[in-house]
Amino acid sequence: MKFKSYSFGRSSTVNKLLIIIGFAFSLTACEWGDEIKSLSQPDPDDFAVLTSDTVTIRLSTIGSDSIMTGGSPRMLFGTFKDPYFGKVRTMNFFQATRESGVSVAQEAEYDSLILSLRYDNTYSYGDTTKPMNLTVYRLLTDILEKSSYWNHNTTAYDPTPIGKVTIVPRPTTTNLLKIRLSDTLGKQIFALAKNNQLTSNTDWINLVKGMVMMPAATDNGPVIGFHWASTYADSSSVQLHYHTPSVSEYKKDSTIFQISASYNHIVADPTGTQLAKIPANKRTSLPSAQSANAAYMQAGTGIMMRVDLPYLRHFKYTQYTAINKAILRIRPLRASVSNIFRVPPILYIYRVDQNNQFYTDGNGAPLPVYMFGGTTPVRSRYVKDLINNDEYYEFDISSYATEIMTSETGDVGGLIIRSSTFSSSGSFKDAGTEYAQSVDRLVVGDQQNANKGVELSLYYTRVKPK
Repeated sequence: MKFKSYSFGRSSTVNKLLIIIGFAFSLTACEWGDEIKSLSQPDPDDFAVLTSDTVTIRLSTIGSDSIMTGGSPRMLFGTFKDPYFGKVRTMNFFQATRESGVSVAQEAEYDSLILSLRYDNTYSYGDTTKPMNLTVYRLLTDILEKSSYWNHNTTAYDPTPIGKVTIVPRPTTTNLLKIRLSDTLGKQIFALAKNNQLTSNTDWINLVKGMVMMPAATDNGPVIGFHWASTYADSSSVQLHYHTPSVSEYKKDSTIFQISASYNHIVADPTGTQLAKIPANKRTSLPSAQSANAAYMQAGTGIMMRVDLPYLRHFKYTQYTAINKAILRIRPLRASVSNIFRVPPILYIYRVDQNNQFYTDGNGAPLPVYMFGGTTPVRSRYVKDLINNDEYYEFDISSYATEIMTSETGDVGGLIIRSSTFSSSGSFKDAGTEYAQSVDRLVVGDQQNANKGVELSLYYTRVKPK
């Protein structure tokens, strides 16, 4: 190991520690009733606070079976090609509903049927300067016939498009993207409404079970987020527009079908990348040594990064030594980061066993790594150190390191890196989380990579034996 030594001369904290230790030593030498005349400070040369940054760290990559994406408030659309993760494609299956029936005056005349989507100005990924080719289709099945949906699910749809648009997105706004849908469908809805045949939401769902909007498979641009669960009165919806002509006035009107259910389909084709090697058995990880000396994480597609400290427990056999703090620092592979492919703004650490199964609490919730002596989960925001030209995440995993040291078997599992917490309620722990409604990703070089991305700074005290 490589060590750095810190002097005690200017450390008030260490001086206090020495006084306490000296007092303890003096007490052990006394019999009951003896008079203690003075306290003698031990020789500072008998103690040393050291650090080591050469602890072995193993990285690996895990592929998830699936991620619960049903009910996520952000709708994702887009396709891009990633040199590390392959071709990533997202689309959203959704259903618009209405609490009451639809009534249209007999003298009204049809104008248009519009799909209106509100941008989520907090999220986009990829090259937003490139155009997107979006196509809308009608679903053949009511998506509420199933209770849950996952990132790899799809719902049958009619292959005849009911709407198409090519756009250069404006994701930093809260504007509405409006797509004109088939007039054939619009006039059919309008005629039924005029004939009083859409008296309930059930009548509407029997006619329009839902829709899906897909990006072109040949696109290579951004993934854009849109809100459907929103506080805006004119949030994402299907709108039937019509007007009533009159001698005295020209009155426009509309009926709104609010989007009330959706799920994101998020998949990646890793052909030609290192991730094509991920084992089909999700209980088995892909070691970084077999994937270009790097490990990978991506939200949405379910790729997770695992960290193991296989030899740290051997430190317990070093006599007269105690760990004070353990700081894990993770740096993205420089070549993997750009304005187009940014890293997650924040990362969290959870615990898994040797089979990549999450440790859970009494309620079945996955267990994070906690701050030492507390119940606050460990997390880290992305740090940009402009002075030292360094960018990294930093985690205090002292509690985990201490558990390794005190475990009799050393079987304390490993760590999982992900870009969000889990849901606090329900059986589906990814539902509604950032991990289920984004495609942020991270690439980290292992300790053998020319761009080493992991290190553990271990702070410990060593007492010189007499």
